[in-house]
Amino acid sequence: MDPLPISLLILGLLVIVLDMMVSAFITPIGVAMVVLGLLLGFGVNFTESFVLALVAAVVAYILVGRYIKRDVRDAGKGKYTFDLKGKRGRIVEIGREHYIVELEGDRWIALADGDEKLKIGETVEVADVDGVKLIVRKA
Repeated sequence: MDPLPISLLILGLLVIVLDMMVSAFITPIGVAMVVLGLLLGFGVNFTESFVLALVAAVVAYILVGRYIKRDVRDAGKGKYTFDLKGKRGRIVEIGREHYIVELEGDRWIALADGDEKLKIGETVEVADVDGVKLIVRKA
């Protein structure tokens, strides 16, 4: 017997098991390898086996994608609504051109509003949000 179908079957199963451990979303690739290995092992020609393996991969992608979308929740939802304007935090570090502000238990990169010089331990208020950086001023 040709070693290619057996190798594909084993490799596909290993990919599926690996995906269960690290959740890298590679299950459709493993499914395609398993289907290709099984069909080649049963004597189906390569072209038909390859097409059926691609179809199986797409079906696996859709099914696994729906399962992941249903069961995974956004960890930041609710906590980071980016309604941070007006909230108060504390300067914990000073960099060359930025500050590190602790706000609601998380650390953010912050820039001073204007030419204001801030010190460690000072309480600051968020004046604006620029992407993931806060613009802060003394509270």
